[in-house]
Amino acid sequence: MLHVSIISCLLFIAVFTDAKVSSGNLLLTGENSVHLLTKFAVSAKHTGSFQLNLKIPQSKGMYTDERQLKLSLFNDEKRAWSKAKSYPLCWDQLRFAKSNYPVVFNAKDIDGVSYWVADIDATLPEYDGDMYWYMTLNDCLLEQSYHSIKDAPEMEYTFVALNGKSHVSADEIGMNKLHLFQIVTSMGLFLWVFYKIIRAVTSAKGQIHVALLTVACAILFDVLSCVAELVHASVYALNGVGSYSFDCLASHFEAQCDALVALVLLLVGAGWTLPNDVVVAANQNLAMMGTHSWVQKTVSGFRSPFTMIHQVKNGNPAAVLVLVILLLHAGLAQWGRTFNDDFDTYHSLEHRPGRVLMCFRMSLGLIFLIVSASVRNNGRCPGSLQPFLKKFQLVGLSWFLSLPFVSMYVSGVMHTHQRHLALAIGATLVQSSSLASLVWLFTADKDASPYHRMCNIQAENDVSFASLSGSSRNNVWKIGKTKVRLD
Repeated sequence: MLHVSIISCLLFIAVFTDAKVSSGNLLLTGENSVHLLTKFAVSAKHTGSFQLNLKIPQSKGMYTDERQLKLSLFNDEKRAWSKAKSYPLCWDQLRFAKSNYPVVFNAKDIDGVSYWVADIDATLPEYDGDMYWYMTLNDCLLEQSYHSIKDAPEMEYTFVALNGKSHVSADEIGMNKLHLFQIVTSMGLFLWVFYKIIRAVTSAKGQIHVALLTVACAILFDVLSCVAELVHASVYALNGVGSYSFDCLASHFEAQCDALVALVLLLVGAGWTLPNDVVVAANQNLAMMGTHSWVQKTVSGFRSPFTMIHQVKNGNPAAVLVLVILLLHAGLAQWGRTFNDDFDTYHSLEHRPGRVLMCFRMSLGLIFLIVSASVRNNGRCPGSLQPFLKKFQLVGLSWFLSLPFVSMYVSGVMHTHQRHLALAIGATLVQSSSLASLVWLFTADKDASPYHRMCNIQAENDVSFASLSGSSRNNVWKIGKTKVRLD
């Protein structure tokens, strides 16, 4: 499918991307007189530290007026940081700073190059509970008088933040155990699906639904995402930088896992591979929608995705939506990489990509409800299939709506230092339970899943089969004696 080529491109891009976690360049101006360097959580009863190094090549100029150039530390005590952000002017924001450290540049030669260099060592005081700290570099005088870029040039910065003696922020403690739990759970599901596939391949008249293969691929991406994040966390614990490539891979694997689950729910909900006398036919009206409505074309396209994908140039709405789902998830994951977070925050509502993702997911939930209801309520769905479709609708709506609800609850109720872990736990529970439910629905025996019987009946009536090297427009692949239903 198309997602295979997309993933290959993403992997190539992610592996060869350079890391820039704790260093970079910044330019203070009259419009941007306050620059957020990073945020970092210190554990309860621990004293943290923050070391900042600033460099300006003397060839670029000299910071001529350092009187108000400061490193300022904010935290969440009495919502100090939130209050500071609500003010547009630098002077008003600094009223909420817990401490300020002056920045003084001195001349220094580094590897034969002359620099203006400043080193600041800051202490993050001990608190009874976990505390989030926000480090900013600011110069309020820039808002009052004009300074040319020669008088306030761009600076190179490098910082190191410590939670006691550890590089790991307090909000990341416990994440490794959560990733291990998710790996064990998903690997168990993957091995079960693999066992079912092997049984089908070795049986005399085995059949495999391509949706099951897609779910297996989603589970594998889920495992790879957790493994990549564990590698990044292990390296981060050693050097405070981590591996940007593995963190990036974790984001993209997680994004494609979500995209595949969304596609399986939408396609099966619309009646993928069900007989024509069960689903809405191409010439049948949906209630109050019109013969050629957008909804009807989408439902019809979702029923035959491998045929529909060839109609993307013709503007088939189902084909366009499939491409949007795949590309948007990949794009949002990469967009999230532009924010200065040490760890993947793909589902976080703190950033715009996370908010776009949650809105898009709820929109897909509405589409899922429409297409699945069109199959259940068209008057042609047999009673034996109704229990399966009810369970499938419940699983689908839970997946589409539960994570946006969890994200909104965490962002609105939880303390700042608790949000990352709480959101990760919620996302893990939603993803693991949804994948487990899909595996059960697709691998249950025939008595438990009439969906399989319906698809098998349709498959037995198919007279054209193709080998893996045959035409991709046929609705069945044949691998030996095993049939793989496509449409």
